[in-house]
Amino acid sequence: MLFNRKRAEALIEAQGLDAVVASSAENVLYMTGFECTTHWINKGFQQYALFSPGHSPDASLIAPGLEIDSLVEGDLWVEDVYVFSPFLRGRASDPALMDEIGRKGAALVARAPSVGTAVDGLVAAIEARGLQAGRVGIDESGVSIQALEELRKRLPNLKISYAANLLWEIRMVKTTEEIERIERSTRVSEDAIRAAYSTIRPGVTEGQIIDAYHRELADAGARPTFCVVGSGSRSSYPHSLRSDRAIETGDIVRYDVGCTWRYYHSDHARAIILGQPTDEQRRVWEALAQGVDDAVSAVKPGATAADLFNVAMAPARRLGLDNFDRFHCGHGIGISVYDPPIVTASDPTKSAFLMPEIKEGLEVGMVLNIEVGYYVQGVMGFLCEDTMVVTQQGSRLFTRNSKSLDLQTFVER
Repeated sequence: MLFNRKRAEALIEAQGLDAVVASSAENVLYMTGFECTTHWINKGFQQYALFSPGHSPDASLIAPGLEIDSLVEGDLWVEDVYVFSPFLRGRASDPALMDEIGRKGAALVARAPSVGTAVDGLVAAIEARGLQAGRVGIDESGVSIQALEELRKRLPNLKISYAANLLWEIRMVKTTEEIERIERSTRVSEDAIRAAYSTIRPGVTEGQIIDAYHRELADAGARPTFCVVGSGSRSSYPHSLRSDRAIETGDIVRYDVGCTWRYYHSDHARAIILGQPTDEQRRVWEALAQGVDDAVSAVKPGATAADLFNVAMAPARRLGLDNFDRFHCGHGIGISVYDPPIVTASDPTKSAFLMPEIKEGLEVGMVLNIEVGYYVQGVMGFLCEDTMVVTQQGSRLFTRNSKSLDLQTFVER
């Protein structure tokens, strides 16, 4: 199961809540195992999952009638389903003509309560538990203002608090199934970018490398999330757009890529030089890579985000690089590319990340990315990034690609 149920129960109790409601596509999928295509392609779409420890049932899903087939074909573990916005289908003249999914879908429609809207379903689920005056945390990352206002109007005694941070905290410690998916996603992505880099030679374009990476992912059953490839001076653009720039001898060719495998993300970065690196290039890259290696070695239960940040920054700081300063040197990863904790010595709640600050230190089962980069405006840029899981002994590294600047060594790993 993706959902870290025991952790959720403990954190919900600690916050004095009776229930928590997931609303974003990621959080609903995480809590229930249900992938809703409609939700992924329409971010304003409303659907909800409710988890209420100590009640029967303890979990409910409010899902659209269009997705009945996905509900019964996928990995949904929640049995209490409210179907809104009914989607009519032709009726088979003989039930024996239906395939297994068709029969299961028809059975679900027959037993599931039918409601008009997602909010209708959420109200019904809350009322079924007798929580009209209860304390419910609402995931504000996916619920619309209109839906929240309607919920307050229809359940005026309901005590609502915002719960996006709570769900982030639940998601920080991964289940075994989540860890396996992240590791698989990382391996697929690393193999794909290594195969794409094997095509590099003078005249090959950045766009061709990106296309090769995407083809490799498709062959492995993964989906691209992002692919940043920058060469020459374009390596200095942290998130360079796709281009048809032809790679030349002497160029840095930097990547920062990731994919999803069964909805779980990977994110890693390296660079090579097509030819011989200059002393300056080698000096900078080795300091960044050393910072990542040192921080990975420092990962262990109880280590703080600030500890890791300072260790990661130290080698490049000693070089005295111009304007070398970063807000963060990594992040959690999972069903989102960025999960908490943010690896920083600052307060992430007061940053662009808007994620909860984790002061208690790392826990076993957290999956982290450690990254250190340096960019000289319009000249050159490097980024080194690894992924690992926190273990009782320290950490176990997922990323395996070589940190060598030599293309052949990188391709052969």
